Amino acid sequence: MVVINQNVFIHSFRGIGAIMLLAFSSFCFALPQLAGSKTAYHYDTKQTITPAPKGYQAFYINHIGRHGSRYISKSKYEEIAYQTLLLADKDNQLTDEGKSLLKQVLYIKQLNNNHYGELTDLGRQDIGLISQRMLKNNPTVFKGHNIAVISSTSPRAKETAEIFVQPFKAKYPHIQVTTQLENEQTLLRFFIYSPAYDKYKQSKVVKNALKEIKFSPKTIALSQTVAMKFFTLDFIEKLNVGMDIGEYNSIKTEDFSLAVYQLYQELQALPTEVLVNHQLNFDDYFSEEANAWFNTVVTAKNYLQIGPAFDANGIQIKIAAPLLKDMLVTADIAITSNNVDANLRFAHAETLSPFATLMEIEGTTKVAKTLFDYPTVWHAEKIIPMGANIQWIFYKSEQPHHPILVKILLNEQEVHLPISTQQYPYYRWQDVKQFYTNKLNQLGLNENQPDIDMLKKLK
Repeated sequence: MVVINQNVFIHSFRGIGAIMLLAFSSFCFALPQLAGSKTAYHYDTKQTITPAPKGYQAFYINHIGRHGSRYISKSKYEEIAYQTLLLADKDNQLTDEGKSLLKQVLYIKQLNNNHYGELTDLGRQDIGLISQRMLKNNPTVFKGHNIAVISSTSPRAKETAEIFVQPFKAKYPHIQVTTQLENEQTLLRFFIYSPAYDKYKQSKVVKNALKEIKFSPKTIALSQTVAMKFFTLDFIEKLNVGMDIGEYNSIKTEDFSLAVYQLYQELQALPTEVLVNHQLNFDDYFSEEANAWFNTVVTAKNYLQIGPAFDANGIQIKIAAPLLKDMLVTADIAITSNNVDANLRFAHAETLSPFATLMEIEGTTKVAKTLFDYPTVWHAEKIIPMGANIQWIFYKSEQPHHPILVKILLNEQEVHLPISTQQYPYYRWQDVKQFYTNKLNQLGLNENQPDIDMLKKLK
């Protein structure tokens, strides 16, 4: 397996000439580009791991992970940017920067062609490194018993699982990745089975909130500033009114600017050498203010649909109940049977984010006073970057009758739970289990209820 420098996969390309000198070295950038849930995975090699209490050893891991960095999943924003630039070019209404952007967008289209939604090389490398660190940091867990691996039916989730298990195959030669049936993905794609959740996503409350932030005076003003870099004033006047661009109707200046910004975010999925070799560099197009604000606008959908939104116990969070139930059940089975080393699951941001909030992991539950304020309390790049993962690592004592402990990692970092402990980051398993069992009961759910019934009855 290819092993690359773990320190930084943050792609903010200020000073392309300097970066070319460092193309295959470690990278460190002063102003990381904001990318919300599109952020490339980052592992801090300088972080400290709290030693287990004396006499305790790790023996089991319960895990849920997101797929690695991917190519853009759909061509919509790529097409809006490309077709708008192409139309302006035909009318000789592009600036020199506009012509440069058109060339870059054309190359991005070529990169994405036949690869939409697939893992990039960077995504594959990051997943491999996460897997290697799990093995290295928890040698007492992997005893050669059994590892259960399941992924959603998404090709990128399945490939992520296959890459993840590669380092395990020497000790587990028969390890296999299984998937739930296409119409029975209640564990990892629970978000497609809840009528109440569908109704919430399509509600006027959510739609109006997204419109309010997208068409706010700040968005419009910053979009104008960005567009002026690429187009003549005559073309911008037409774009302000709205233009039919390809299959998209009434595209306005803010639609174009946000489309280019989302391509900017998507560049994080590509290895540094690809960006450098093909001079893909959008940094100068967005001021620090525009970068921060457009990220707020684009990521608002995540906050509302898979984050705490208006209620950290709302339907958009409750739908993760089947996964929480499964984590509790599989943990108890592993503890009782003593022949399961790990349960590994691979899915999506829509799986990880509500699950993290349902768990009440620190930094995932605060509700902002207004949608415009959500970046002060909720950070998608810290919770659900590409390759995001939650690990429950279980420990038992060499002394009889001592309680089993569990430590929770979010993206390989120790995190707090709203549960009392005298040994942070280690919690008594019985306390954790009781806390989450009570939470499921408070939602009107029980462990004997079929997942599909649970999801259909949620309100």
